[in-house]
Amino acid sequence: MIIINDFNLRKQADELGIKVWQTPGFLFIVMGFVSVVIMTATYFISAYYDNPQVLVISECLVVVVVLIVGTSISRFVGQMANLNRMKSEFVAVASHQLRTPLSAIRWETELLLTKLKKGMNKKQVEKMKNISQLSLKMTRLVNDLLDVARIDQDKLILRKQDFDLAKLTQDMLDESVVAYESRHITVSSNIEKDLPEVCGDVEKIKLVLDNLIGNAFKYTTSGGRIHVGLARRNKDMIFEVDDNGVGIPEEQVGRVFEKFFRSDNASKYQTEGTGLGLYISKNVVEQLGGRIWFQSIENVGSKFSFSLPIAKK
Repeated sequence: MIIINDFNLRKQADELGIKVWQTPGFLFIVMGFVSVVIMTATYFISAYYDNPQVLVISECLVVVVVLIVGTSISRFVGQMANLNRMKSEFVAVASHQLRTPLSAIRWETELLLTKLKKGMNKKQVEKMKNISQLSLKMTRLVNDLLDVARIDQDKLILRKQDFDLAKLTQDMLDESVVAYESRHITVSSNIEKDLPEVCGDVEKIKLVLDNLIGNAFKYTTSGGRIHVGLARRNKDMIFEVDDNGVGIPEEQVGRVFEKFFRSDNASKYQTEGTGLGLYISKNVVEQLGGRIWFQSIENVGSKFSFSLPIAKK
């Protein structure tokens, strides 16, 4: 399957935004075809002409052609790598610059809603609340883009410390009770008692929990169920969230942790989201020494899990 995808030239061209003849797969095919043709011609020439000079010239011709095609491929790969670096740097700079005005908008709206609320009518208060919610969404998007840019540049900074993952998980569930009840979704949890602390970045792990639990909530239809579990296994802490939502189509399972990926069936149920959450979560967990995995069946549900090392006392 991987080999077939590698030679799907149209797909490569669409993903890279280039012509079919510019794709690495096409260039490799050309190089292989030309090499075979020239080597075959060299064989017949050497068999027909009993002359070492002819054979040497033929072999040199093969080497020259291979070098020309190989250089073209190398130049193309270098250009793509440079463009990807420039893109990551642009996203990082743009995201960083956007954070300041968005933070200012949030502070001003919070000030108006807390200090000057009495001077506004009901409609004005609702408008200010909408502005506050939209600024929070924009801040989340900007932070995700900034994290992705840092990951791509190997500059994601994680501040490791010991913390209580059980308490963090329970607090996040408690904060979401109202949202679950509004959708008539049944939430259950099985968090073992007296669990040890884990070692990691509290804010980033909170983001991972928010992504996994939030996805379960978004892609579980009204009246569904979500189960959250946390247990110790040897030297790791295992978190899992299980739902009976829309699931992921089998042919798209291998792309779940890709940037901007959203399954076809999930897009029908939830229009919001960037498709960056799982990509960020995977990189955060793995950089903290854990791993992340999942099981999913379309129209049956999904179960996402990740592990983190237990803190060493």
